[in-house]
Amino acid sequence: MSNQVNFTYHIEPPGKASVELNVLQKSIAFELTNISNPLHDLLKGLVTMIVEPKHLWDEENICWINWFCDVSCMKWVLHTIDGKELLFKILVSEDLFDESTAKVVFEIKCDFMEFCEAIISELDTFIKNLGLLNYEQIWKNDEFPITYFLILKKYLIEHGLWKPNKNISNNLFDEINILEA
Repeated sequence: MSNQVNFTYHIEPPGKASVELNVLQKSIAFELTNISNPLHDLLKGLVTMIVEPKHLWDEENICWINWFCDVSCMKWVLHTIDGKELLFKILVSEDLFDESTAKVVFEIKCDFMEFCEAIISELDTFIKNLGLLNYEQIWKNDEFPITYFLILKKYLIEHGLWKPNKNISNNLFDEINILEA
């Protein structure tokens, strides 16, 4: 991976998060609320694009993720026609229920697997530092989408695309110890 994609995700209690995405030196930052479950939708969408590669059957391999902010809605549109290149677009709409006024604020092409690796790498560090139990308590809405996260991480590992994180954290280790008690 050439590190041309960088994703950061930080929760600011209660129920808010700041997100920054850098792709090929083009960046966008925004804050979102827990009105929706964007991490679940993002990870589920990426898993679906990988395990159901619709582009192989000449169908559209696309997913949409809504990121709700205080005064607007961002819609991420992820699309691949070959499973390798990702066509990525972000639309912003001031009216949550009327997409006719949506404006494209970010549009770029990048490597699909590099995009997936950047998302999973950030979330891997994120849950190791915060912990799964703390995520739900601070986010005040949903559980961390661990199943989709693990499917994507396993896929990256199996395809030699995963760079292990040397960060040792007590939060996740303590939670595992709770299971063993």
